[in-house]
Amino acid sequence: MLASGTLLAKIGWSSFILLLATLVAAILFRRSFCGNVCPLVTLQELFARAGKKVLGKRSTVPAAADYWARYLKYVVLAVFTLLSAALGTLVIRPYDPWVTYHHLFSPELLDGFLIGLTVLLLTVVGSFFYDRVFCKYLCPMGAALTPFAKLGLFKIKRNAHTCINCSLCDKACPVNLPVSRLEKITDPECLDCDQCVNACPVKNTLVIEGPGGKRIGSTFRVVATFAIFLLVVGSTSLSGVFGWTMPPLTGGTSEGGKPAFTFEAIKGTDTWLAVSEASGIPKEAFVARFQLTEADLAQPIKTKAHAPGSTFDTEAVREWVKEKLH
Repeated sequence: MLASGTLLAKIGWSSFILLLATLVAAILFRRSFCGNVCPLVTLQELFARAGKKVLGKRSTVPAAADYWARYLKYVVLAVFTLLSAALGTLVIRPYDPWVTYHHLFSPELLDGFLIGLTVLLLTVVGSFFYDRVFCKYLCPMGAALTPFAKLGLFKIKRNAHTCINCSLCDKACPVNLPVSRLEKITDPECLDCDQCVNACPVKNTLVIEGPGGKRIGSTFRVVATFAIFLLVVGSTSLSGVFGWTMPPLTGGTSEGGKPAFTFEAIKGTDTWLAVSEASGIPKEAFVARFQLTEADLAQPIKTKAHAPGSTFDTEAVREWVKEKLH
């Protein structure tokens, strides 16, 4: 956006609005988004609870391996950010378990998200044995929130004078932090799920405290985090900035008085004929470039783009149309 004034394909302003809500929540409540909102975390927690019931205990990764493995998420963040900036496309998309989760019933699943599906399956199976495996080792969002985890205003604090050293907080922590040995939880690995606070049997021993000694309850933090998302998404939805659906191929008018065409809006569900008519590019050009038949033209782009052995995907079609128009 900063370099060219345009967004990457598959990214809309709604994504930035959700990111804004996440960062506002992080400034106030650290990684409360991760601990209380993220659906991928919920999925991992469900499998972790099932694993604990079946196995009778929660397994842990050996300390040495766990220490170094936690740096992998920073590598994931750096690699995919740099590749996306260099290539001008959302490189992480086919590998992303979150996106894959949203395409479980899509015909694109096995062709466009096979690696992402593999990561998702490894995540839920791994969570059966080890709690929050994706959060701890691979999540680029968690890595990106590290500075906010350090600077967030409300943090968990432990009163050493009233602590009875029962270690229930350590057992409750899904990311294996030694809560019972810390005075203040500033570790960026903390998801701020407040399970340790809720597990503590001694009142006012583990508390969520902010500037000036202001304390809030764990329920308040959850409700306030959701309220931030509702306020940001709700206000931008009412103003029309937040889009709940993909934009149409055409909208408004161009300089010549014809409906303006938006190449970024090309979707795999659009037919080749629809894109040809909306863009003004002759259908013969599509046939020649993508080796289509007359029957293909009336089919959704993804039918051909994600067929076994295909040499292109919907993103490649979008980029080709962009080049033809410019």
